[in-house]
Amino acid sequence: MPERLALLLSHLLQASGTVVGKETLALSVWPHEAVSDGNLAQHIYLLRRLLGDRARDHSYILSVQGRGYRFAAPVAIANQARNESFTADAAGLCFRNFCRGSFFLEQRTAPHIRRAIGFFDTALLMNPDYVPALIGLARAHSLLGVYWHAPSTLSFPPAKRAISRALEIDPGSASAHAVVSGLLCFADWDWKGAKEAIDVAFRLNPGSTFVRNNAAWLHVCMGNYAEALAQAQFALTMDPSSLPLQLLLARVLVHSKDYGNAADMMSNLLEEDPGFYIARRYRAQAYLLNGEPEKALADLQLLPEERSEDPSFRLPMLGRVYAELGDFPRAQKVLETLQWLAKTDYVASWNLAIVASGLGHFDEALSHLEAAYDQREATLPFLKSLPWFEPFAAAPRFKSLVLRVGPGA
Repeated sequence: MPERLALLLSHLLQASGTVVGKETLALSVWPHEAVSDGNLAQHIYLLRRLLGDRARDHSYILSVQGRGYRFAAPVAIANQARNESFTADAAGLCFRNFCRGSFFLEQRTAPHIRRAIGFFDTALLMNPDYVPALIGLARAHSLLGVYWHAPSTLSFPPAKRAISRALEIDPGSASAHAVVSGLLCFADWDWKGAKEAIDVAFRLNPGSTFVRNNAAWLHVCMGNYAEALAQAQFALTMDPSSLPLQLLLARVLVHSKDYGNAADMMSNLLEEDPGFYIARRYRAQAYLLNGEPEKALADLQLLPEERSEDPSFRLPMLGRVYAELGDFPRAQKVLETLQWLAKTDYVASWNLAIVASGLGHFDEALSHLEAAYDQREATLPFLKSLPWFEPFAAAPRFKSLVLRVGPGA
């Protein structure tokens, strides 16, 4: 399936800058399947990400409203560069592994992210200096930490090594500098450094949706919610059909405490693509924070039970839902399940704190948050934007944590 990215690019290049209709692309790339506009849009989004490192003022692939897509760069030059990749067996195989890794990376689940790492590693075995794969590898390892699939001490060091190597080879890569900003933000809580890195990325490529994405998250962590929304909205104007960018805006609305509109946006995404798993996951969070635990429970019950995924989201949200519904025995049972899983699997202390707080075990929740601080968990910058711990937000221990994480510490 990931090879379809290469097929999409090939069809767009062959059109020599003219518009290729959505139906034409769908029939050419998926000849025996019914394909939604949302599925096609996701693949176009991934392809833009592949080409974004070399774009400067605008994307290579432009959307033509009501018609389809066209390749905006001079086709003669593009064909010359691309033909070298597609006619050289080793380079073509390297590119295909990178495409596969990029495809799986966008799914965001633990099994998919680990599959992405495998494909990026394979690409780098063929060409250790292949910058897109180094950037992909850095992003994948980073996401294992950001999405609570692995401890920060294990996920962020390989991400830093990969992105450092990418910048040695191509110091002018806007995407690489954006990844550095994300690592300085979520791994190091180095707000000054993160801002400097994203500023460099903006100077190199102000039209990159990936740079805007990382800028939005930096502003969320720094408490600049209006600016975070502006960055997410700007990215979406550059690629309005992108489901991941629509989800970005919805998630920024959650951190801005606009839970109702966030849930509505994610509902629209799920109407367009019911299989967009991560939108259902975050809609459950939005419903819960909006005081609608019954709706959150309905979404959580539709999420697949997966051992590598459960401790990172489904179970802690389920425990908190039960607590909000007043079903404390079930909430306690979920907390005990997470504690049991923590004996053999990685369970973020942040998630234990969410359930403990819902049960009213405030001292226990604070202890878990202090453990999260000691373990440098990536979610702690959200202490101010996600209200899981409002019942004890005035406690000196909590205030101390907020100050130590920063920004402004």
